Amino acid sequence: PWLPPYPPKQWYQRRVRGTARLWSCDVGTCIRTVSSSYPLTAVRFQPMNNNVCVAGDEEGILRGYNLSTGKPLSGSRERVSNSLTCLEFGPNSSILWASNNKGQIYSVSVNMLTCQLKRLKCTSVPGGGSVVSLAVKAGHPSPLLLASSTSDLIFMFNIHKDVLLLVRKCSAKLNGLPIRSVFCPIATAQQGAFIVTGCADGSVLVFDMEKGKAVNKLQGHSCPVYGVCLSYDESLLISSDSSGTVIVWRKR
Repeated sequence: PWLPPYPPKQWYQRRVRGTARLWSCDVGTCIRTVSSSYPLTAVRFQPMNNNVCVAGDEEGILRGYNLSTGKPLSGSRERVSNSLTCLEFGPNSSILWASNNKGQIYSVSVNMLTCQLKRLKCTSVPGGGSVVSLAVKAGHPSPLLLASSTSDLIFMFNIHKDVLLLVRKCSAKLNGLPIRSVFCPIATAQQGAFIVTGCADGSVLVFDMEKGKAVNKLQGHSCPVYGVCLSYDESLLISSDSSGTVIVWRKR
């Protein structure tokens, strides 16, 4: 239940040799490979059509792929800027958010039928640094986007169509590492804007973004925590570190 919204028994692996591979979790075999002229640095399934994925490379090029054939989709190509680091679709899947290693986040329109891509607006995160994590949460009155950067800052933006408006930021010990931050959707809907992030010192922090401070600190890892993920009901938190250790935390 804590996996991203991909096909339930499949997941993608990006590779520095210019390929991305679709794997079957049931049997542990690669069932599709897509190729690029440059190393792929970010991959995302199209939420409304899991037969399509969008991949970004180190040259700043976005391209849509047909997963039945492994081939690029005709007309589904757009140059953004610099090496792409993260991709995240907005709540209605018509806007893709793409970040790069220069601290910029681009909005890209996505045609739902053809996956034609068009670059729209650019937002630069304060403090510079590479954007290493993006997360989107549907909300009222506007959706939210979470962005972590190597400048040891985490930003929360309101999404207004294809534009980002900064509303909160907080600091965490990321030390230039590709550390992921995620929303706590249920807690955010009920009490405010809460997020979870890993840290370079081996801790896992829960932030109240409305107050801009940490409200809980979990300690159990002995090296940098790269990945964090919540179960669908937020009763479990999963964290993973650079040594390969995975810890499952239960909510009291």
